[in-house]
Amino acid sequence: MHRAGHSLAALAVVTAALASSCVRTPTRLPPASASHVAPYVAQFDTLWTRFQDVYPSFVYKQIDWRSQRARYRPRAERARTQDELVAVLLEMLAPLRDLHVWFVDPRGHVVPTYRPGGVLNFDRARWQAALRDASYTPRSPSVGDGTVGGYAYFHIGSWKAPLTDDVLDGMLERAREAQGLIIDVRTNAGGSDALALGFAGRFTRRPFAASYVRINTDPRVTGVEMPLARTINPRGLWQFTRPVVVISGRGGFSATESFVAAMRTLPQVTVIGDTTGGASGNPATFALGSGWQFTVPRWMEYGPDREPIEWRGVAPHLALSWESVQYDRQRDPLIDAAVGVLGERTGVYRMAAPLSVGDTPNRPQDVRPESRPEPRHELRRDSAPPP
Repeated sequence: MHRAGHSLAALAVVTAALASSCVRTPTRLPPASASHVAPYVAQFDTLWTRFQDVYPSFVYKQIDWRSQRARYRPRAERARTQDELVAVLLEMLAPLRDLHVWFVDPRGHVVPTYRPGGVLNFDRARWQAALRDASYTPRSPSVGDGTVGGYAYFHIGSWKAPLTDDVLDGMLERAREAQGLIIDVRTNAGGSDALALGFAGRFTRRPFAASYVRINTDPRVTGVEMPLARTINPRGLWQFTRPVVVISGRGGFSATESFVAAMRTLPQVTVIGDTTGGASGNPATFALGSGWQFTVPRWMEYGPDREPIEWRGVAPHLALSWESVQYDRQRDPLIDAAVGVLGERTGVYRMAAPLSVGDTPNRPQDVRPESRPEPRHELRRDSAPPP
């Protein structure tokens, strides 16, 4: 996964620091207790050392990584098959609850270490019914635009290829004269930060810090102030500065959380819906052995308020419960709410309870690590990696 969005100077620092962190001298391991090292212990040590050197969130997540090694290495010594070893590693990694940590087997199938819970504030049948008369047109897989309630509507369900800046810019050009815009990213599980934050640059006329990242660097790297600001600059020949509503939810992860964190700082933007999923990490892929690979997140991201996004997510300005049973099956409650917010912002009408943007702090009190369901450790393989 490509993670970007820094100013050029900051990007150069991050690139150099990440490169250093990936080639730093491995942490010295205690010698094996036996003269003959079991065949899968070397793989265990490879993974443990890489996480020790690179993973930035052990302190935040209160994980004693050395204790994990002492507990699980003897089990790796007893492993007799690759699947037995991977099962041990899955159990060791489970407390991280990190969506960006997974394995890839020799056939290219993914074995996740964590599956997040949470109820999505989205129903595809309702969404399709709500857009039936919206002249909605797909522009890329999971991406399209239309008109809802007199306002432009974008559905961006992924930041992955084949979506490009040109596709998003074309959608925005068609919405140039709209009095308001709805951007629906509540089911967007991520993709390219460069794409997401580049799109956010179409909504600002001034540079601003969208978020911050902390990385582990080689001890020889000096002069790098952490956390490092990720700066968004205006992009394109013009910027959309009329009212915008972003619909977010627990199905939004990774690059989507960076996008929502950036957009919610802009004065013309109101974020509604639910808190995002809470997973960011800029993972890199490393060889494990026997044709297997594993990923290690390389940074920890913070919102504009410098609060962690991992496990917490990015809160909306206006939190709306998903009570679709109270609506006609042809309606999507959040699309209706977005139209209502834009109606108030553009002066078409006033809502019964006027909005005050910012009343909901970007500090969700109901999103706690312990509220997430524990991951299951069975060896389950998917056809594609997590976002």
